[in-house]
Formats: sequence, structure tokens, C-alpha cells
Amino acid sequence: MALPADIVSAIAQRLAAHAGLELPAWVVDARATTRIALRGCSPEDYVELIGTARGQAELAELIEAVRVGESRLFRHRSQVAVLAETIAPALRGKRAVRVWSAGCAAGEEPYTLAIVLARALACPITIVATDVSADALELARAATYPRAALDHVPPAYRDAFDVDDGVIRVKPEIAGLVDFAQANLLDGITPRGCDVVWCRNVLIYFTPDARKRVIDRLVAATAAGGFVFVGYSESLRDIPELDRVRANDAVYYVKRPPGVAPDLTRRTPTPMAVPIMKLPERPSQPTTPPARREELIVLAGHPDALRVTAEVSGRFAVPGLHRLTIDLDAADVLGDDLAPVLRRARAAARAAGIELAVHATRAGARRWLTRHRLEEDA
Repeated sequence: MALPADIVSAIAQRLAAHAGLELPAWVVDARATTRIALRGCSPEDYVELIGTARGQAELAELIEAVRVGESRLFRHRSQVAVLAETIAPALRGKRAVRVWSAGCAAGEEPYTLAIVLARALACPITIVATDVSADALELARAATYPRAALDHVPPAYRDAFDVDDGVIRVKPEIAGLVDFAQANLLDGITPRGCDVVWCRNVLIYFTPDARKRVIDRLVAATAAGGFVFVGYSESLRDIPELDRVRANDAVYYVKRPPGVAPDLTRRTPTPMAVPIMKLPERPSQPTTPPARREELIVLAGHPDALRVTAEVSGRFAVPGLHRLTIDLDAADVLGDDLAPVLRRARAAARAAGIELAVHATRAGARRWLTRHRLEEDA
């Protein structure tokens, strides 16, 4: 059962004040409902608890529950292609390269950076990867992912993984380039002198004030002449220290040295060398209106409700999304805790004008949908 709107609003205010998070109401509702049930208290008592000093541990648990950690290897290939074809050649000749992967979730993005840069550069590489979630970092340090994750990796880079018994593992020489640390982007550690700062699809979940503070930290972490990448729906256009550069379908930013005026003519990078790799480019998307997009989420194994919530929320942020399909046929076990996640996702999709379909052809999956009254659009 959904929480009352005033309770959701009060909890959202606590999250904004403590962690700067500005999350969709349905995500707050879903995760807070679970935490309230675990505490065995009323929604009103829960709101009071997380506003007190004795409730700080519970507030930390709630922040852990609502964090958005959806990611995958070699995600957003147009930006990864720019990293390989333009940024890496620009970094050649440096004695060492330092990278910050901010909001690294379960490690897919920093390992992608390590794989690409290790292939392109001969100098020492250090990648500092931070996330607020201790659980996500535990998964990241394991450097192990389901075998299906290899499908997202271009064939030329698949030798960076060992395949064993249905899982893939990042090879030790690649995994060793990444140092993981738990940190809140608002007040945690800030690496300095970074040649590349990678912070994708994180800013959209902060309040305006928190977003400004995080951007200031990202800029401070970037060395003069360094490169900053954010998500497609995020922009650093008005940040005075940065020049915006477009390369095909990707946008990135270059930090100017102190005292240098903005480069108003810089729009496309000068070719640095023969491309190291050629990744499939994302289709060009007009800025007005955005291209209509369809997205697919395949749930495999025993889907975790928290990760499904995070992944669906992340897909809702895709510009121009008009249809999202959730495929259940690869799931071995469908838990009862997944049903309210799909129910809330469907309601949120309708409110946003997005078609949400649940695909299931296996008899067991269809029985599960029927039992939970989710068979619509299945």
C-alpha cells in the first residue's frame, strides 16, 4: 500500500536536507515502505525518527535503499568512443594519468575506463572510484558480473575478462588500476589533479543547491586541460571554468587554465590520431523534440527489488523515452517484493506519459503476474 503523500513529502525533505537527493516520489515511497516495515513502526513515527540524532543510522539505511545505482559495462558508447579516440590520444606523453569515477555504483563504469585507457596508454593509470553505497562498493571490489554483462562489451575488449562458470571477472591487471572508496559527493573526499572526471547520471538526483556544490567539487578535482563527462540529460554549459565540446553525438567539457578566457569557437575537437577503436555510435538525437526512445530491461536470475527500482528509475531519465519493456522470462525466481516495485513503476510511467509493458511468455512468470494482478500488458 502506498504511503500518504504528506509522509512521502516529509521523507523526501529529510533526504534532500541530509544528502541533497531529489528523487522521484515513487522511488521514495517504495524504499521507505520497506524500511518502515522492517522497523515495525508507523509512517508518522518513522518521519520523526529520521529527523532525530538517534535516527541517523536509520536515515543512512534509507539513503542506501534509495540510491540510484543502475549501470553496465561500456554504457553510453558514444562517450566511451570519444574517450578512446580523442581523450586518450590527448593524454599520451603524460608521465601518469589520474581519473575520478564519481558515483561509480557497482564498478562497471570505472572498469570500462580502466579497460579503454590501459589499452591506449603506456603510462601508469590510477582511477579513484567513489560511491555513497557500501553495498555497491562491495560488489564493485569483487569485479565479478553475470555472464550476460559481456554482451555489452565490444568484441575487441572482451579479452579484459576471464569467463568462468556463468560469470565474468575483470582481469587482475585491469582491476588493480581502480581504487574504490566510500564517499558522499556533497562532503566526501575530492581527488585532485584528475585528467578525466567521469560523473554520469548522478547530478539529476540532487536538489539545485546540492547540484551546484557537487559541480564545484567536480571542477575543483579536474586539472587544467582535463576532461569532464556527465550524463546526456545533464549539462555544465554555464560553468565558467569549462569549455563545452561536441564530438558527433557526445558532449564533454575541458577545464581551462586559470586566467584563460572562454573559447567561444571551440565546438569540435581536433583529430589527435588514428582512432584506437570504433564503437557503434548512438543515433543522432535532435534537441527539440527529443527522439522517441524505447528501452528494454531484462530481469535475470533472482531480481533484487532494490536494483530493479534503481534501473527503472534510471531508464525513466532517458530523454524522449516513450516505451519501457520489462522482460521476466530470464528470471529464475520472482519474489513477492518485486510486485510492488512493478506496480509503482507502472503508475509512475502512466503519470509521465510513458508506456510500460511487462513481457512474460514462460508459464511460471505468467502465473506470477496473475497472482500479483500484474498481467496487464504482459
